[in-house]
Amino acid sequence: MKNSIASSTNPARFNPKPLARLVPLALLALAALPPPAHAQENLGELEEIVVTADRRADDRITLSETAGLQIYGQIQGSYTYNLADPGQRKNANRYRLSDTDHNSFGVPMAKVGLHRRLSGLNEFDAGFRLELAAGRMVQEVYADSLSGGSDLTLSQGYVDLQIPTPLAALRLRAGRMHSWFGTESLDVYKNPNFSLSPLTLATPNTVTGVSLGMDLGAGFAYTQYLAQGWDRVEDNNDSKTFGGQLSWRGDELALALNWVVGAERANSSSYSDEEDDLRWAMELSARWQPAFGTEFRASLLYGQERFPDDVAKFGGVSVGFSQGFFEVEGEGYHRVTAGLRASYLRDQGGARTGLDQALGEVTATFGLNFSERASLRAEYRRDFSSKDDAFLGSRGRSNRSGQDTISLALHYAF
Repeated sequence: MKNSIASSTNPARFNPKPLARLVPLALLALAALPPPAHAQENLGELEEIVVTADRRADDRITLSETAGLQIYGQIQGSYTYNLADPGQRKNANRYRLSDTDHNSFGVPMAKVGLHRRLSGLNEFDAGFRLELAAGRMVQEVYADSLSGGSDLTLSQGYVDLQIPTPLAALRLRAGRMHSWFGTESLDVYKNPNFSLSPLTLATPNTVTGVSLGMDLGAGFAYTQYLAQGWDRVEDNNDSKTFGGQLSWRGDELALALNWVVGAERANSSSYSDEEDDLRWAMELSARWQPAFGTEFRASLLYGQERFPDDVAKFGGVSVGFSQGFFEVEGEGYHRVTAGLRASYLRDQGGARTGLDQALGEVTATFGLNFSERASLRAEYRRDFSSKDDAFLGSRGRSNRSGQDTISLALHYAF
């Protein structure tokens, strides 16, 4: 990340005790859920998660009934203030993606896209997504050869093919797409919280390559990925990255087991010893909606990256809860929403954040929804680290173990 400290390749001994206390609680919470019924959006389809309600297909502008083309977009404006009042503005809020700047008004994301969705039937069909994005998050999330150093880029661009088989349709996708990891969308207005959790620093955000998926029946589906690497449009070595998602979905509950493995550092070669450059991660994620307006999200992550002389390890957990109040009758959303999230990331060796540390956060977000398409959110977030110099102090020096920010974010989406 652009606001991280130089990476260390000599990791200290991994201390699993803080994570070990949280893991049993997360697993017990998932085990206590009631048995689900059937059919819900896959956790990998993050673009379908919204803050206020499920977005109906007819909410978007249809260009052609026969072609099924839809145009969509969003724009967000925000203001974030760091209570330490550091001496700098840009990148003053460390380990952030959507709210990196202090005491600044900004546009985290503005996006417009054209989409044709597959029919979902066991038949031949074709679709695509073409999506242009601008704003501050382009520099933090999508910075690559497509943006050329500017604030405008192709955030997603892919072609979908649907191929019938005797069992179920195969879905083939090729191009640049959002990653299948996590329970938070890069379109942050769709999440209960404005800021993104630290776990988004430890997983790929976008991939460029191909995927092949199929519904397996009984709510199960599997998708296999072959990509250039983490967050890369142009490959930086001679190796490829493999990943996959096994998911199950029901009326109230969706679960996904995600994995990824590959050589990610520059100048790796498929003819050399890749074990010295291998990075892998596995994640179990869940989304539970027991009632309209009530939602729980959780993810459990562990990964490693090999270096010539050592192994860096990273892992963590994130748990979130959101609740809607004052349902707008007949409109399918709530006038007020509240979200609470807690996350923990142990980055042994600093391979993911640039500093060997345990990083955590607690975030509370309050939203006022003017319509299903527009809302104003107020957020308080407290970050804390095991290192005394992880965050900036009042004179711009790295001399704090904690960071407090407040944010206001306004969005409109169509």
